[in-house]
Amino acid sequence: MLLGERVNQLEIINGKRVEYIDETHTYIVDGVEVPSVTQLISAVLPSPYKDIEPGVLKQAADKGIALHEEIEQFELHGIMGSSVEFNHYLYLKKKHLFEAVENEKLIIIEYKGKVVCAGRLDMIMHMEGMNGLGVGDIKRTYQLHMSHLKLQLNLYRLGYMQSYGKEITYLRCIHLRNWTYSFVEIDVDESYAKKGIEKYLSIHEKQDK
Repeated sequence: MLLGERVNQLEIINGKRVEYIDETHTYIVDGVEVPSVTQLISAVLPSPYKDIEPGVLKQAADKGIALHEEIEQFELHGIMGSSVEFNHYLYLKKKHLFEAVENEKLIIIEYKGKVVCAGRLDMIMHMEGMNGLGVGDIKRTYQLHMSHLKLQLNLYRLGYMQSYGKEITYLRCIHLRNWTYSFVEIDVDESYAKKGIEKYLSIHEKQDK
């Protein structure tokens, strides 16, 4: 860890010390930096944002972070947000009857006994009419990129089940963008997540040779 960096989140997961540093979006497991789920996805799927100017991406990312924080403050402390998107979030909660059970949950993903990556999922949810728990992911992007979203949520599912030993039976994306809002079902596909991990490891094996 670099001097001046502050650990924002620390968990012991499967006997491993897992740290998250928000300032640099860095994950450290037992003193070793590991890639994020986002970095793994970026390595195995083409970026949908490669032709967009960095300044535009930064502005969009800042708005996304603000919305995530607004929702997190509401779910953890009951503090009401004021944005249009937050109000749409409340509407979707009421319409689809879901509750956030956990927020910003730290996970690690292991493959063949080795930690491959780490991440923080937006929420673990419970929905009326559904058995068990689900992963909920908040997106503020202009459009949803379904292959990326499917891989991300299935990786989160795998990581949460490995990290905490609880079954995840469904995946949902909460899409909030200005006056656009939707609650999107994402297919559970564990083999898709494992193929993504295998592709990532094969890429890095070739780079290390």
